[in-house]
This record gives sequence, C-alpha cells and structure tokens, in this order.
Amino acid sequence: MAGDKKNETEDLLSRRMSSGSSSAAEKQSEPPLEAANDPSTDTEAFDPIREPIAKDEPKPSTGPVRVAPAHSSNPAETARTREVPANARTAVMSEADWAAVTHAATSTEPHDPEVPERRRSVLDIIGTIWITLATPFILLALAVRFVASGLFLKFEYFRPGFPADQFGFSAADREHYGTYVIDYLANLDSRRYLADVIMPNGEPIFISDELNHMADVKGLISLLYLIALIGLTGAVLFGLYMSRRHGMGIHVGLRLGAIISVVVMAAAAVLAFLGWGTFFRGFHKIFFSDGTWEFYSDDSLIRLFPPQFWVDSGIAGGGLFVLLAIVLFWLSFAGHKKRRALKKARREA
Repeated sequence: MAGDKKNETEDLLSRRMSSGSSSAAEKQSEPPLEAANDPSTDTEAFDPIREPIAKDEPKPSTGPVRVAPAHSSNPAETARTREVPANARTAVMSEADWAAVTHAATSTEPHDPEVPERRRSVLDIIGTIWITLATPFILLALAVRFVASGLFLKFEYFRPGFPADQFGFSAADREHYGTYVIDYLANLDSRRYLADVIMPNGEPIFISDELNHMADVKGLISLLYLIALIGLTGAVLFGLYMSRRHGMGIHVGLRLGAIISVVVMAAAAVLAFLGWGTFFRGFHKIFFSDGTWEFYSDDSLIRLFPPQFWVDSGIAGGGLFVLLAIVLFWLSFAGHKKRRALKKARREA
C-alpha cells in the first residue's frame, strides 16, 4: 500500500513539471506586442475595402430660422417672416424630427388656401339680377292663382257678412256659375266655354261684352303665368350654376327680390287704402281698353263678383304675396353664419 501511494505521488509530480515546461515554451514562441501592432506585418492592411467608409454628415442647424406664412400663395405675404428661437426644439425631439419641422416651416412653396374663396363671374351677376326681377312675378302669380281658385270662391260666398245678390242668385247659384269663370281662367278653352253656360230658363248667363272682358282677363293672367314660368325656370337654372363650389349663391338675389316685392306691394296697399275706387279704376285703365270693363249692377259678372269680392281678394292675395316674400327673405339668410365665418377666415389667412 505504501508503495502504491509513492508511485502515484511521483506520477503527479512528473505531470506538473511537464505542463510547466510546455507553458514556458509557448510563452517564448509568442511574438512581442510591438511586432503584432506593426502595420508592415499586418496582412489585412493590403486587403481591399469591403465596407463603405461612413462620412460625417452635417447636422441641421438649431439656430434662428425664418418662417413664412404656411397658407399664403401671395408673394407679398410670403416675404413676411418671423423668427423661431434657437431653443424652440424640445428636449424630446430628435435631430431628424427637428430638421423635418424646420424644413416644413421655412419652405416657400405655395400652398392651396384652406378656405375657398367665392368668385363672381358674369353669369353670377346676371343670375342675381334675374332672380331679383323674377321673384315678384312668381309671387304675384301664386297669389292670383290662390284668389282665382274654387276654394277661395267657396269661402267668399259662404262666409258671414258677404253681401247677398239683390237679383236672386243664392250662394249656391253663385258658386255654380262662378266656378265656370274660375275654370275658364285656368284652362285652354276659348270664350265659347263661357258662352255655353246658360240659366235654367235657357238664356245665356253672360252677354257678349262680358265674354270679351273675360277673354281680356284670361289673356292678362295667362301672360302673368307665362312670365312667372319663364322666370322660375331661369331662376332654377341660374340657381344650380350659382350654387356650385366657390359660387356666390342665390341668397343675394332672393333677398333683393323679397325686398322689392314687399316694397311694391306696400305701395299698392297704400294707394288702395287711400281710395279703393280710384285704385280699382286706375288698374283697369292700365290693362284694359276703355268701355270694355264697366258693367251694370244687374249684369252677371257684377252679381257674381261684387265690389266686396275684389276687396277681399286684394287683402287675401296681397297678404299671401307678402307672406311668401317674408319667407323668401328669411330663407336668404340660411347659412349666413357659415358664410360669415368663411369670410373671417379668409381675412385672417
């Protein structure tokens, strides 16, 4: 046992001595540090460059810059600039982000305005004038059509206080014969339409002079309807054009037309109030020939349409005319706040 332990100790000692001698030999074989750092001994110095050499890029300036208005296409406004202080960049913004912001702020490229500017063309001016002049005729045609209707006729004949016919027509008789007159004014028939209307005894209800006058009345009303129809058609076409993007709109024409309508009707109401008889005769003298519109009290037209009927017609038709004009005037202010805000934004842009 003692001999085995002695042999193991000698083997361990011999291995340690051999490892120490090999380590010393390796240290002696290593080249010195200066030789390793010598470029002449470095073979990689003669190898080709495989990666591009990074260049030092100039960093964006953080000094004061000149800023032009961002939404101005006017060269005069572009010349107006302001300074941005050097410390405007926040601590959390990187150099690249600050460079992008600075470029956008100092760019002199024209920008489209955010607020559209309304442009007036010749057609806009013509359309405004057309709508202004057409509005009174359209309103008058509507008022006349309301008065010359069976509904208003029935209301008049059966309302309390309407004067009775002293020659024997009842309210039902008046409504029956008066309806023929109203229908004649609205249809396309000739004067024979009224000539064929007869009373129970077989006599025609209208004489020749009455037929001639009603033909003149129908011609005048038909002319009014035609003017109103042409005016309405043109107003719609101009309205579609003027309501385009950047167009001036129809609010000015509607407003002026409503104002003119109210002024004209107010003047007519004053004249009628000062003297209804004078106003009524003056109206007929303007639109009808002398001697064609005056009848006796026992003629059918006077019995069906006494003076009180025309007074009530003037009040009802004039009231409807003014009411429609007020509605148009109110509608002309639709979108007024938005238009005012756009104008203010254009001034501040």
